[in-house]
Amino acid sequence: MEIQLLKTLLTKDCYNSTKPRLRRSIFSDETGSLYNLLGETHSKYDTDITPDDLYGIWLSENPVATTSEIGDFRDTIDELKYADPITPDIATDIIENLWRREIGRDIANLGLNMSEGDLSAMTRLQSLLERTKDSYMPDNFGEPTTDDIYELLAETSDENRWKFNIETLARNVYGIGPSEFGIVFARPETGKSAFVISIVAGPGGFCQQGAKVLYLGNEEKTTRTKLRAIQACSGMTREQIADNPDLAMSKYLSIKDRLIMKDVQEWDLDTINSYCEKIKPDIIVVDQADKINIAGNYNASHERIRELYRSLRELAKRHDAALLGVSQASADAEGRTRIDFSMLEGSKTGKAAEADLIIGIGKHNGDGDDNSPNHDRFLNISKNKLSGYHGCVQCVILPEVSRYVE
Repeated sequence: MEIQLLKTLLTKDCYNSTKPRLRRSIFSDETGSLYNLLGETHSKYDTDITPDDLYGIWLSENPVATTSEIGDFRDTIDELKYADPITPDIATDIIENLWRREIGRDIANLGLNMSEGDLSAMTRLQSLLERTKDSYMPDNFGEPTTDDIYELLAETSDENRWKFNIETLARNVYGIGPSEFGIVFARPETGKSAFVISIVAGPGGFCQQGAKVLYLGNEEKTTRTKLRAIQACSGMTREQIADNPDLAMSKYLSIKDRLIMKDVQEWDLDTINSYCEKIKPDIIVVDQADKINIAGNYNASHERIRELYRSLRELAKRHDAALLGVSQASADAEGRTRIDFSMLEGSKTGKAAEADLIIGIGKHNGDGDDNSPNHDRFLNISKNKLSGYHGCVQCVILPEVSRYVE
């Protein structure tokens, strides 16, 4: 790579633009003398340089060089001549990275000198930091946020979001879009997974709208979840599917290629990030989000949860995908139809601070009047940066087919 860098630096413009960060120490002993010669030549001549130019200058400056020394330098020049140059922008980034590495090494050496009692090392360190502090950090920050009103409106329009297939919910909160992070939470046995399966795989759900959905499960096996998705899509109970699996699959084929499920019990965020790079989903569902592994040491569980949810939000932005995290509600939500994000289990503030949308699912405590299961559910929107609506939407769960309906 060093020879390729030197080939690129033969161009006067590239050399001048990178000169402030060029140092002899970023090159090895074999190529360092060639770099010195290149720098001296550029300082004398205001033009691009060729390898043959360097060879001629070297011969004129080393009239008593031995045949062996001349042969070695000729070999280096030939290697330079036939090397492929690096794209100038890439070469600039490489040189900046090498320069930062050398600055770090200088700081480390000065620190070592200080530990050995060199009193002047502190002054030299301060001088080094003063000289390099403004140029050490990258200065390419990209373009600022646009002022184009039409682009801003389009970016935040519901047309860019995937619509919830529960009409009463969609009228108040249309849906969720790229880079947006939502949380769905409820007490156990309320129907959290069924809600997500319904809006993903049910009629008019995200998959039927054309979204590619990645469903990451780290609680129950996703083979069960996939069967529930087939139920939601087909409207058939497990028994009906067992009696006529071909019919169920013929209905499921409409979304089969757009719903990917994966068991991720041992996965951490880095693995999830890599898988998202490969799959490139439009929507990511993490069921359940709290159980995702995250690297680092934390003094308390709420600190880990806060960092986890911050990282999940960054995951959504990094992949320009909508992300729905499924979470538990605390015991405060037991038997309540009206719940809010203060009833999230774990780091309540840490979770709520990161989310664009929080939907808590409430239900009545106990069965109906005739001792049959009570299927009424209450979708409580307690945080909503997407449409501003805060309130409750009532609907019904159909557990036999994993659907939520009005």
